[in-house]
Amino acid sequence: MINRIVQKGEFVSRVAAWISGAVLLATSVLITIEVILRKVFTVSMGGADEISSYAMAVSCSWAFAFALFKKAHIRIDVFYVKLPRIARRILDLVSLLLFGLYMSLLTYYSFAVFLTSFMRNSTANTPLHTPLWIPQLLWVMGLAGFTAAIFLLLTGTIYNLWKGSFAKAAELSGATTLEEEIEEGTVVSAEGMMDETGKAPAGAQGGAV
Repeated sequence: MINRIVQKGEFVSRVAAWISGAVLLATSVLITIEVILRKVFTVSMGGADEISSYAMAVSCSWAFAFALFKKAHIRIDVFYVKLPRIARRILDLVSLLLFGLYMSLLTYYSFAVFLTSFMRNSTANTPLHTPLWIPQLLWVMGLAGFTAAIFLLLTGTIYNLWKGSFAKAAELSGATTLEEEIEEGTVVSAEGMMDETGKAPAGAQGGAV
């Protein structure tokens, strides 16, 4: 049950990451149009820079959880990979717990900022006069989702350790080793070749397995 919930959480984070990417793509199109209008017609839509700043903050917060599930955040593992298995699992739990506590505080105070803007009906000091609570709410939602993902992975790791599924626990929260990164890169390359030629070359097939 816990592992299925973790899988569903990863799926939700993937959807959020795709939405974030679409928002950034739309923002880049908006900025491109703004630049062309200024350069060619010496006119401006106004607010493109403001909207892009909101889009960047919101899209980043919404993509944090997917980066966590895919272990895309930077981790210093020079000594980690040399430690015994039990020491690595303890460090995984401690890192997730501390990360979760930090994000809980950040989400709490971010929500306080949103609530203050909402209660005071604060607006941006720009030509758009954007109600600040709107982008702040979207930003806080992303941070809250990220925090939930951290504690979801923490719960899944504890559950699998309790069940004796050490490999699954390492899959959820362990740092990716160099060998695993090389293997993942080989699999991705093989899949790309299969998409282009219909079948993978013999060497790539062995690497993918």
